[in-house]
Amino acid sequence: MTALSGVDVVWRFRLAEDEGNESAWGLAYSTENGYSKSKESESTVTKDGSVVTPGATETTVTATTLYKIGSTQIDKLETAMDENKRVQIWRINTKEIGTGNDEGKFKAKYFEGYFTSFEETDSAENKVEYSLEWAIEGAGKNGFAALELDTSEGGDYEFKDTVKVETKA
Repeated sequence: MTALSGVDVVWRFRLAEDEGNESAWGLAYSTENGYSKSKESESTVTKDGSVVTPGATETTVTATTLYKIGSTQIDKLETAMDENKRVQIWRINTKEIGTGNDEGKFKAKYFEGYFTSFEETDSAENKVEYSLEWAIEGAGKNGFAALELDTSEGGDYEFKDTVKVETKA
């Protein structure tokens, strides 16, 4: 058994409105990505002890990346935030390869949500860095995704792949 290294996990992004026009893409010079889940709970004191009522799970995706000169991805994401555009996000584990119908694909988690935090830091001693955050609707879906190196069950959406979606006439 081997522990998974962070460098073996890649993230891909795409505006939902672009799924028929382009494949998902990664952020250049990404230094850190992740997702977290949390929920609040309410406790009611009773004569027999506390009764806990859990709230809804909230999922957040984060990314830290350096600015790549000439890249338009950061501009696209900032515009998506300003215009409340839905974003598709994939967390792809490149060490777990699918079999059968998923042959040639990699274990992945798919999210849909909205860009909620954009922070640029440019200090005199370091490279320009962006801290990004997305609020995810639902909890994400597990599946297998194709990974282009060049570039459901239940819930409110199904797992989608990273490749360009062809429209059917």
